[in-house]
Amino acid sequence: MNRFRRTALTIFSLGLLVLAPFSVVSAATDKVTVENLRGPLVNGYFSALDPTGCIETDTFVTANRPTDQLLPGRGTTTIVGAVSIFRYDSCTDTVLLQAVGEIDSSSAAVFRVSRQYLWASLNATITVTNIDTGDTFDVSVNVAFVSTSSIHRDTENTNDRYSRSCHVLNRWKGTGRDAVATGTVSDGVTNFTPSASQPAEIGFVIDGFEVIGCA
Repeated sequence: MNRFRRTALTIFSLGLLVLAPFSVVSAATDKVTVENLRGPLVNGYFSALDPTGCIETDTFVTANRPTDQLLPGRGTTTIVGAVSIFRYDSCTDTVLLQAVGEIDSSSAAVFRVSRQYLWASLNATITVTNIDTGDTFDVSVNVAFVSTSSIHRDTENTNDRYSRSCHVLNRWKGTGRDAVATGTVSDGVTNFTPSASQPAEIGFVIDGFEVIGCA
């Protein structure tokens, strides 16, 4: 990766740390409503092939500590962590596992990020759901992130119109570093991250909406 990009934040289907403009518009009760979402985050993608060369395991780990603020009120800070696991047997053309899960916790111990985004760690137990069967099981996530680049910065501003008088100003700013992640994502039997990530990132995002004339 050449810079800290917004596209990396939307790779996970749960859409962590990304405000939805339609939901903000529908919730607006005043002529001008301002909502900000900001906080540190990590993303790590792991891919491994078993010794037979048949079974590929793709695992995605993400976490953030967002502060959600609807002005002029005070912000609310939470910790969110999520994992996605996909296992496929190419020799038999069989999907072995598709599972996703998320936690929303107030415990600062599960997610840590250094101030300069040089390192980060996620330690948590996450209940995931097997998409194909609906069964649930716990995975223990213990992953460390170490930066491998200088700080990258990116910004994006948009003005989306939903009617003649209703439009939403979006201001997005991302700051972060490329990283390598190592550790375990395990159900107690299988470690779904036996090799280092490819790729990973540590950073901080500010995502804000100003809703005008949509009451």
